[in-house]
Amino acid sequence: MSWRGAASHSEGAASLSSSAVEIRDVVCQFGRIRALDGVSLDVGAGTVVGIVGPNGAGKTTLIDVICGLVHPTSGTARVLGQDVSLNATALRARIGVLPQETALYDEVTARQNLQFAAALYDVPNSEARIGEVLQLVGLATRSGDTVRGFSGGMQRRLAIARALLHNPELLILDEPTVGVDVEARHQIWTHIRSLNAGGRTVILTTNYLDEAEALCDRVVILKSGSIVADDTPAALAARTGRCLELECKPEETAKLSSGLAGNAGVIRAERVDFGIRVYLTSETVPEDIVRQARGITTVEGFRTRSPDLVEVFRSLTIAKKAS
Repeated sequence: MSWRGAASHSEGAASLSSSAVEIRDVVCQFGRIRALDGVSLDVGAGTVVGIVGPNGAGKTTLIDVICGLVHPTSGTARVLGQDVSLNATALRARIGVLPQETALYDEVTARQNLQFAAALYDVPNSEARIGEVLQLVGLATRSGDTVRGFSGGMQRRLAIARALLHNPELLILDEPTVGVDVEARHQIWTHIRSLNAGGRTVILTTNYLDEAEALCDRVVILKSGSIVADDTPAALAARTGRCLELECKPEETAKLSSGLAGNAGVIRAERVDFGIRVYLTSETVPEDIVRQARGITTVEGFRTRSPDLVEVFRSLTIAKKAS
């Protein structure tokens, strides 16, 4: 089966339902720890959805629920149209998973690793399929090399190839670029984009907000087992407001921040090494704030930009604490 054919098969299977994953009011309680607290989530077929949040936010537990590895204390989980609690074993054959731990056999070759996996999944025409996925992740010329000699990025790419081997309809990547260098990160990003372009549904968890911003159609932000935001990267950035950076002398930052605090168009201001960073409502004209700032102190320079997801996450966390 060609890679294009494999993608079409997945696309057709996923199109039976508009949602590849439907989570409703899921609670996961482990003793006194509530890892998930009433989480609801929809993942549309053919989309890339990122689940982000700090360590302990509940990302891995949510993935385990989707994979059928953890049964919720309450709530329901449907994956590819099936109730996970009733069909977990059958569903796992339709899901490809890249766990945080790569878990490869490092004493044998890349091809032998995939041969073991192909036997487990009973992959038809396995040698041809192994060749396809090795080509897809850029390891075809290294297929006969022992995995022990691979870099961290190469091992992650081989693990992605293993997750794709049985042509899953849903691909779940738990921290896909953990422990790899910058170049390897961008190579893995390229592979994920190509998978999505072929119609694959992808869920990825990450601690890197720039990764979610670069790859995802939607970003779900988890904190302490709850979803604090679920939207497109652009819409999440819009919630935080436009970012205006004002350069001034360090001794003037407190005065400037205090002077702008009463303006209804200013969501919040924070001191930074070059002056202050001000977040504005969408209706506020940045030039008006610059004029006001110049009436308070000497402004040596300014610029406006959209906030990144790091700033979005910080603002949502502040809002959650305040509420």
